[in-house]
Amino acid sequence: MATTKIEKAGVCFGIVRQGAAIIVEARPHHDTISALRGVQVSFELLNGITLEQATKILDVLNENVIGMLVATASDNKTEAAAG
Repeated sequence: MATTKIEKAGVCFGIVRQGAAIIVEARPHHDTISALRGVQVSFELLNGITLEQATKILDVLNENVIGMLVATASDNKTEAAAG
């Protein structure tokens, strides 16, 4: 029987540039979400958004978003065998 496993971590955001694209990266504070180990979560902004506009978006995210949640399906039999 599948159940949902929810993991969470504190998060902040940063900006990187990839060529002409402006990318907002989600940066978890700790490597506590097992489903995201080795994974980078990023958001590409619309073409035409200036660095100043991207910085305003970043400020709003960092002031209002305190964490990220990841829900994964887990199999009770698999977890019981591992435990």
